[in-house]
Amino acid sequence: MLGQLGYLVLESFKGWKQHRTVILPSLVTIFLCSLLLAATSLVLGGALRVLDAESSLYSIEAFLPGEIPEDSVEVLLNRLKHVKHVDSVEYVSADSALADFRRHFSAEMLELVDDNPIPPFFRMTLKEQSKTPIDLIETQKYISRMGKFEEVQAPVDWVNRIAEWKFKMVFWPVVVSILLLVTLSLIICNSVRLSLLSRKLLVENMKYAGGSTFFIQFPFVLEGLAQGLFGSVSAVIVLWILVDAFTDSFPIVVNYIDGFGGVLFLVVLVVSALSAYFSFHTVRGFLKTKRNEQE
Repeated sequence: MLGQLGYLVLESFKGWKQHRTVILPSLVTIFLCSLLLAATSLVLGGALRVLDAESSLYSIEAFLPGEIPEDSVEVLLNRLKHVKHVDSVEYVSADSALADFRRHFSAEMLELVDDNPIPPFFRMTLKEQSKTPIDLIETQKYISRMGKFEEVQAPVDWVNRIAEWKFKMVFWPVVVSILLLVTLSLIICNSVRLSLLSRKLLVENMKYAGGSTFFIQFPFVLEGLAQGLFGSVSAVIVLWILVDAFTDSFPIVVNYIDGFGGVLFLVVLVVSALSAYFSFHTVRGFLKTKRNEQE
C-alpha cells in the first residue's frame, strides 16, 4: 500500500515536469488570482473595521468659554440630556481634558503654553436609531443655537464620507472576491483537463489494467492541490512583504488590518481546497464520460 501511494505521489509531481507548458501558466494565474483575492479580502476586512468604528463618530463636543460653577454644569447637563437624538452626556473638566491630551499626544506640544489651553466641554453621543448624518448635523446646529458654548464640533465630513461610500466599500470587494474564486475554479478545471488529455493514454491503460478510481484520481487531485498550495502560499508571502513595508511607512493602518494573518491563512486554505475539489471533479467527470462511451 505504501509503495503504491509513493508511486502515485511521484506520478503526480512527474506531471509538473512533463506538462510544464500547461502547469506553468496555471501556476502563474493561480498566483495572481490568489494575490488579488488576499488583497481584496484585506480591503474588505479594513472596510468592515471602518464601519464598526463609524458608530463612535456620532458624537458631539460642545466647548465652554471657561470653567463654570458646579450647579451650572448640572443645569446644562440636564438640559443636554433632553435634547432630541442625544443618548448620553458627559462633562469633561479642563484638567481631565488636559490629562487625556497628554495620554494621547506628546507633552512637547504644550511646552510653549503656560496655562491649560484646553477648555472644559460636554461630550454627547447619539441614540442608535439617530446615528445618521442628518440627525448629527441637526443636533449640532441645535446645540450651537443654545448660545451657551464657544464652539460645537462634530465629525460631519467623516460621517458623510463613510455614509456615501458604505455600500461600495463592502459590495465591490465581495463581487471581486466571487469573480476571482470563479476564475480560479475555471483555471484549475482547464489545467486538469489539459493534463488529462495529454495523459489520456496513460489513464486508459491504468483503467484497463484494473486500476481503481482512487488510484487514477489521486495523482491529479494531488497535482491540483499542490498547484493551489504553491500558488496561494507564494501570493501570501508577496502580499505579506508588501503590507509589512506599507505599515512601516503608515503605522496608523495597523489597527485596520488586525487579524491579517488569519485572512492570509484562509485564502491559502480556500484556494488549496478549490484546487483539490475541482481537480477531483474534473477527473471524475472524465472517467464517467469514458465509462458511458464504453457502455
